[in-house]
Amino acid sequence: MSATITNAQAQAFSLRNLYYTRTVVQLVWAGVIMATAAGNPVLAAGLLVLYPLWDVACTVYDLRSASRSNSGTPTAQYVNAALGTLAAAGIAGTAFRSPHQAVVVFGLWAFAAGAAQLAVGIARRGQLGGQWAMILSGAQSALAGVVFVLGGLHGTKQISDLGRYAIFGGVYFLIAGVLMHRKVSKGQMAGATIAQSRG
Repeated sequence: MSATITNAQAQAFSLRNLYYTRTVVQLVWAGVIMATAAGNPVLAAGLLVLYPLWDVACTVYDLRSASRSNSGTPTAQYVNAALGTLAAAGIAGTAFRSPHQAVVVFGLWAFAAGAAQLAVGIARRGQLGGQWAMILSGAQSALAGVVFVLGGLHGTKQISDLGRYAIFGGVYFLIAGVLMHRKVSKGQMAGATIAQSRG
C-alpha cells in the first residue's frame, strides 16, 4: 500500500513541475507570437513549428515519469507524441509560404492533442485526482482545433490568433499545477504523520 502511495505522489510531484513549466512557456510563447506575427511573419512561423515540438518534449517527459511510477502504458500519449512530430513537419512545410494552411495543420493537431489530453485526464482522474482542469483543457483544445481548421480553410484565422489558444492552455496548466501541488502537500503531511506515529 505504501509503495502505491509513494508512486502516486512521485507522479503528482513530477506533474506539478511539468504543469508549472508549461504554464510559463505557453504564456511567453503566446505573448511573443501575438506581438511578432504581423511585423515578423518568419519568426512567427518558426515559433509555430516549435509549439508542437515543445508539446512532444513535455509528453516524453510525462511518459518517463509515468514509467518510473509504474502507472501503466498510456497509449494516448504515445499517439500524441507521434502526431505532434508529424504536425511540426506539416507546419514547417506550410507556415513560411501559406500561413492559412499552417493554421489548418495546427488545428488538426490541436484537435488530436486535445482528444489525447482528454483521454489521459480521464484515465488519471481515478489514480491521482485533480484532473478536471486537464479534462476541460483537452475538450477545449479539441473544439479550438475544429475552429482553427474551418478558419484556416476560409482565411479568417491567422497565426496570431493561436496565441490566445496558448494563453487558455497556460491557464489550465496553472490550475492543474496548483491542484497537483495540493496533492503533494497533503502527501507530505500524511507521510510526516505516519513517521511520527512510528517514532
